[in-house]
Amino acid sequence: MLVKGKVVAENGTFPFEVLKTDEGVSLRVELSGEPFEYSTDCNCLEPLELLGLLLPALEEEIGEIKGVFVEEVVEGEKKGVHSFLKSLFKFLSKGG
Repeated sequence: MLVKGKVVAENGTFPFEVLKTDEGVSLRVELSGEPFEYSTDCNCLEPLELLGLLLPALEEEIGEIKGVFVEEVVEGEKKGVHSFLKSLFKFLSKGG
């Protein structure tokens, strides 16, 4: 699964990508200087959980965080696996 979005902080807007595979989860945030990167070989975390855990470290680099916005979620194709996010979107689109 690949999640793309932006972290909005007092010092600007910073695009991020979080990739979850069978081998683990990795995060990349494009900062003004060099990118902030982190990866773990534990695939037990969901992409946004990893981002949430690392927000305090990012905040030291980019200032107070105003919001995190997800722009795109790309799921890996697996037969027979029903996406939690797709279920949630269907549920919400039907009005609960």
